[in-house]
Amino acid sequence: MINSEVNLLVFPFFSLSTKGLKNKTTTIYQEIIKKGNQEINLLWKVSSTSEYGYPGPFDRKVQQAISEILSEILKKEGEIKNPIPLGSLYNLCKRMNISYSGAEYRKIKEAFKRIKTTSIESKGTFYSKDKKQWIEDIFSLYDRVIFKGEKISNNEISDNNYLFLGSWYLQNLNSFYIKPIDYNYLQTLKSKIASRLYEILGVKFYGLRNKREKFICYRYSKLCQLLPVTPHEYISLAKQQLDPGNDELIDTGFISKYEWSKNGNNDWLIYYWPGERAKKEMKRAKTNSINNRTREYLPGQKEEIKEFSKEQVDLVDKLLKLNVSKVTAENLVKNDEQELIKKWIEAINYSNAGDKAAYIVKAIRENWQVPEEYLREKREKQQKKEEKKIEYNKTKLQEEENKKRQEEIKKAEQIYNSLDPSQKEEIRIETEKRLPDFWKEKLNKARVKGTTSKLLEAVLEEKRREIIKEWINSGRID
Repeated sequence: MINSEVNLLVFPFFSLSTKGLKNKTTTIYQEIIKKGNQEINLLWKVSSTSEYGYPGPFDRKVQQAISEILSEILKKEGEIKNPIPLGSLYNLCKRMNISYSGAEYRKIKEAFKRIKTTSIESKGTFYSKDKKQWIEDIFSLYDRVIFKGEKISNNEISDNNYLFLGSWYLQNLNSFYIKPIDYNYLQTLKSKIASRLYEILGVKFYGLRNKREKFICYRYSKLCQLLPVTPHEYISLAKQQLDPGNDELIDTGFISKYEWSKNGNNDWLIYYWPGERAKKEMKRAKTNSINNRTREYLPGQKEEIKEFSKEQVDLVDKLLKLNVSKVTAENLVKNDEQELIKKWIEAINYSNAGDKAAYIVKAIRENWQVPEEYLREKREKQQKKEEKKIEYNKTKLQEEENKKRQEEIKKAEQIYNSLDPSQKEEIRIETEKRLPDFWKEKLNKARVKGTTSKLLEAVLEEKRREIIKEWINSGRID
């Protein structure tokens, strides 16, 4: 297990793909939230230099190896101090599970330079646990990198590879604003999106420990900013983009399931339920690793998750279609009886209201009785439904009886054909004896003519089956 700084788990820093990486210079996460009557503009902006380029997937692996080293120091010493001895580049390659070569060493050095020269601009996004506030500043994760053999000063040569962390990053690590990450599991994930979702969802799942909800939820558009990936306009493409990663997290036990739900015309909600792996991580995590701010203020926050279930989102959408404003619709769903809202959404067309939006809002708020015509039609529909159900059950029962009868006929025919001639003759005689006088007369006439009607044959077969059944019951035949 490694301990990773919470802000860097949630907010994006590295590109997940090398595609278009040469031309990439920034990643931006923006959001406007309300605190009371005040609107707050949040910004997380990652900017690279043209000389060193933007940090990509390889640089992310380097940072994960650095996090492992920092975790070991924090566990052993209880505090991290600059400069941080990193050991050999060979050792870093081992931690990253990559080959040991001069080419890889050069790539690692370039990664350090890229991360060091990439800046983060925070406006209300990076939380300083030491200062207990969200900072507004521009800073870097690394302040300085010194490689073995480089000059430290005019008279001193470095005997190791050293890293100096940026002050905000260092303070949060030493304040234990961290979350345990299963580094081995992270390395086994094949999908870059799955590995990034593991980081983001892990922080949010931690906040479920003392909540009634058993799931978390993100808007698709917001999740795209946090990963980061380019959002798609159509849900089919959005699912193609994220579901391979989602499925890998299910297959590896980190989530138990996920669901997509509509959220307006151009966005969707994605619900996630923690799996056994996530639950075990939640139990292992120390209470002081993440403070209450994780549950209250990190992206994908309260108004999307805590306040609205999937059913409530559906009710809001239906009210919006009736031209009720979004704010009013959300307030109704939040504060009024759900069943009453459902009834009035169905019943509004039975009213004579000119302004249906205003009418339904007033009806829900004042708990009006729905129109009698609506109730009558609903009763009629229910009655028809019950009648249809009765008719269906009746037909089903008849079909089952017919099937059973056909099976009995088939069985009796098989038994009759297996009998010896003397037994068949005995049954024939007994069958004719049992015929009513009317059918005996018909049988005698048929013998004279030499032809038997189908109806007479059916009567004879029925009597024959009756006798065979008696023989079976008496044990005369098996």
